[in-house]
Amino acid sequence: MAGKRSSGRRPLLLLGLLVAAAAVHLIACPYTKVEESFTLQATHDLLFHGLDLDQYDHHEFPGVVPRTFLGPLALASFSSPVVYVLSLLGVSKLYSQLAVRGILGLGVIWGLWTLQKEVRRQFGATVATMFCWMTATQFHLMFYCTRTLPNVLALTVVLPALAAWLQQRWARFVWLSALAIIVFRAELSLLLGFLLLLALYRRRLRVAMLLRQAVPAGLFWLGLTVAVDSYFWRYFVWPEGKVLWYNTVLNKSSNWGTSPLLWYFYSALPRGLGCSLVFVPLGAVDRRTLALSLPSLGFIALYSLLPHKELRFIIYAFPVLNVAAARGCAYLLNNYKKSLLYKVGTLLVVGHLVMNASYTATSLYVSHFNYPGGVAMQRLHELVPPKTDVLVHIDVAAAQTGVSRFLQVNSAWRYDKREDVRPGAPDMLAYTHILMEPVPEHLALYDATHRVLAQVPGTSGVSLNLTRLPPFSVNMQTKLVLLERLHRPS
Repeated sequence: MAGKRSSGRRPLLLLGLLVAAAAVHLIACPYTKVEESFTLQATHDLLFHGLDLDQYDHHEFPGVVPRTFLGPLALASFSSPVVYVLSLLGVSKLYSQLAVRGILGLGVIWGLWTLQKEVRRQFGATVATMFCWMTATQFHLMFYCTRTLPNVLALTVVLPALAAWLQQRWARFVWLSALAIIVFRAELSLLLGFLLLLALYRRRLRVAMLLRQAVPAGLFWLGLTVAVDSYFWRYFVWPEGKVLWYNTVLNKSSNWGTSPLLWYFYSALPRGLGCSLVFVPLGAVDRRTLALSLPSLGFIALYSLLPHKELRFIIYAFPVLNVAAARGCAYLLNNYKKSLLYKVGTLLVVGHLVMNASYTATSLYVSHFNYPGGVAMQRLHELVPPKTDVLVHIDVAAAQTGVSRFLQVNSAWRYDKREDVRPGAPDMLAYTHILMEPVPEHLALYDATHRVLAQVPGTSGVSLNLTRLPPFSVNMQTKLVLLERLHRPS
């Protein structure tokens, strides 16, 4: 009986490991970047403004393309009880931001846990255990799981869809796939489409059954997103259709930078999987993991044709490749008694987790200093008495590096992110405080009217120094300055 209770506790300990890893990343980096802003601001507005759409941020700052409100609606629904309690306690809205992001992280972990349970059923406890340890010690998946990005919202749907594919629950797989593709990320038609084609090729799924599920699923999710998002955007729109047209047909995503064709393979995958990548080929010897891995690699290969690349665009492939890597590790662990070679392999399995954790700790430490906008907002509320009459201007650099509506914690203050005022212009004298980049020419314009209240540092790079421990140092420089007006304009 004791042995059964012990074996029953192990999966729960692994679940606690995943939750703890996500929580550490969330607490270490509580602020957000501009890529996360739409979902975060929309969730804030749903929670604090309800149906008063005139107060919503996206009408003033719509972004390059419209995004769906279905994700923010789900986040607001699940986080509203926590946010309500926090509001009753009168704590800072920053904790509400953490609650919203924490709910999203739990959604990703629920998906990972759903996938893990099916991996445990089909591949065994050792593979499932290694899958959890790999996932917890890798940096990017745990770092991104609480980030309010469309890719992460899609990930909460893709993970249970992958589990459904393994279970051969085709109706569930098709409906989840339609949700992920039509509502959140259209490029997932490549990854999930490859998995669907493989099921058809292996005759696990019939075309007639596919059509019976795909047609109503597509119509339902398309109708839902168009209806909901047209209401919130105040014009007829299918947001993900707009995104697909902008990124793929017009190829305007390349305006935000381009990368070489094979960048995902030589840069993104090694960083995303860490040392676990070396075990993927060994795990792919198993035909079951090979069948799961090939669609992911095909997705990455085809998606590489788009010149604009970011690691988060292929984050859905990381859990799949982790299953293959975990299978490779399990092969070594299960045979460690057979020969010296397997014993060395076992040491490599344990050592690679240590290496992954070391890389993650280093990356998280560096990332902690990468949100000067959020730190600057916190400094503003610490340095200025709450009853002061404040009208603060937040420039683009600050807005992109951590400022969000959740950080506008003083309801009596006015926060302005206008982009149509030039530094030093007469209109700028109306602001009691200015949060801006420390450009010397721009700062000189305020010498007679403002004083520097705070300087906010941020990461400018990392230097290696093999003579010390840890063997690196984070280079810091002033990223933002907080100015305070000396007197009222006459």
